Amino acid sequence: MTLQKTRVQARKRCRGDGGSASVELTLLVPVIVVVLMLMVVAGRQVSAALITQDAAAAAARAASLQREAGTARTQARQAAEQELTDRGLVCTPFTLRVNTGQFAPGGVVEVEMECTVTVVDLGGLGGQRTWSASAASPVDPYRAFP
Repeated sequence: MTLQKTRVQARKRCRGDGGSASVELTLLVPVIVVVLMLMVVAGRQVSAALITQDAAAAAARAASLQREAGTARTQARQAAEQELTDRGLVCTPFTLRVNTGQFAPGGVVEVEMECTVTVVDLGGLGGQRTWSASAASPVDPYRAFP
């Protein structure tokens, strides 16, 4: 009889763990969801920083292809705005500084850009984030200017 009582007690102990996996999963799901959301937000912010750098590079390249400094500034702004629009990044405010001090054959056109984006647009909960980017593009040394 003692052996039979021991077996019954062992069975009762084994049945006590039933349902623990579902409880563990219920507690773990919110943690996994929060981690995934943070990964998405971080990825979108990195993407916005890269888009800002690409827009600055496009602006510098567009400016270096022009024949006059005034046109270079205008084309740089248009190229940066077009790049941001094409990639779906809304910058408010958006500042662009074009340095045409060395705008001559063999010179360099430099662009500095700042883009402020609301974090809600990037998948976050609020606030703003500002990215800065700069780029330079050489002016063709063999091109004739008017």
